[in-house]
Amino acid sequence: MRIKKKFTTGTATNFVSRAQAIRKLQLSLKDFKRLCILKGIFPREPLNKKKANKGSTQNKIYYYAKDINFLASEPIINKFREYKVFLRQMKRAKAKKDTLRVKNMYESKEDINLDHLVKERFPTFTSALRDMDDALCVLFAFAVLPHTKIIKPALVAECRRLTAEFMHYVIESHSLMKCFISIKGIYYQAEIMGEKMTWLVGHERAVGRLGGVDLSVMASFAEFYITMLRFVNFRLYKQLGLYYPPQISTGVEESQDIKAFLRDSEAANVKTAKPSKTKSTASPGLSPARLTAKTNPRSTRSPKVKPKTLSRRSSVRPKLFARFSPSVNSS
Repeated sequence: MRIKKKFTTGTATNFVSRAQAIRKLQLSLKDFKRLCILKGIFPREPLNKKKANKGSTQNKIYYYAKDINFLASEPIINKFREYKVFLRQMKRAKAKKDTLRVKNMYESKEDINLDHLVKERFPTFTSALRDMDDALCVLFAFAVLPHTKIIKPALVAECRRLTAEFMHYVIESHSLMKCFISIKGIYYQAEIMGEKMTWLVGHERAVGRLGGVDLSVMASFAEFYITMLRFVNFRLYKQLGLYYPPQISTGVEESQDIKAFLRDSEAANVKTAKPSKTKSTASPGLSPARLTAKTNPRSTRSPKVKPKTLSRRSSVRPKLFARFSPSVNSS
């Protein structure tokens, strides 16, 4: 009978540590985390860690070996590598101060398409509705976050647009069942196509700096959920016979409309306010200064007049002291 070697079968081969998975896929830790989030792969806990670690008792993060083999055939890995090449070329162009090339590279940059991941993880529409709780909570949270280096303005704007579209569907379909207000925010529960979903919407208040939260990980979740909610909103709107995407007015458009309205009204006032050719009906006794004082409320106060200073040769001085002179008293 042939003796089997230790750790060649069973638990030792079913699990792979995170360091081994990164080495096999030839990715950085940041890209590996992002890939696992997009593909829906998460760490596993083996029943016997000592066997999974081949006799060692060191604490490690483990994944299924079949999941890592599944990740190895993902085309997004090539997109990650192409993006790194793009960053190197961009850095080189900025160092040479080639503004035209930098502009062309920004305009020709391609975003990663995640449509095939949504279809892969949710083969049916009902399975997508079952996982809507986490998606709605994350997107409603990102819709009120401030802009940072990781959270781009385009990401926040897209979250606001998609959540507003979903709430509009809930209103039109009358699918809201329960609502509860708490300290954290407002809890909503709706039933769509027989599936109940509950999500949390935070109160409208200023959001400061977020401490103790890995925003890069949360941004990866939001990136996938945005693509997922686009599919869901499109299907829900088509079931009601509504046009998608709906025309939603933003604050920028409203401010532009207000500015245009004010500009048109000012132009109309300038055209209508023509100078009158009628003669003034003021009485001849009134001087122009009094006329302006009556018509202009700001000019009602009399102007300040400086007191006259008396010079030594002035003729006022003899008149003032004439009665004290002896010649006047004697007469």
